[in-house]
Amino acid sequence: GVTKVVVYPHSKYTQVTYLADRTNVENIKTAIANIGYDADDVKANEEAYKKLPKTCKKPEDGGHTKK
Repeated sequence: GVTKVVVYPHSKYTQVTYLADRTNVENIKTAIANIGYDADDVKANEEAYKKLPKTCKKPEDGGHTKK
């Protein structure tokens, strides 16, 4: 049901375009959390987060820091 995703890493914002007759916001948030990222009020799956590359983790976990 997702047709387009645009990620704005500097603003920590993601825009998702989807077909409402095929999915909904809660399903999308759950899918994002299941791959290791927080999605608004849905927290990331801890095991999936641990598997993310270092550059995709939060700065406090040794991830990418701003220059």
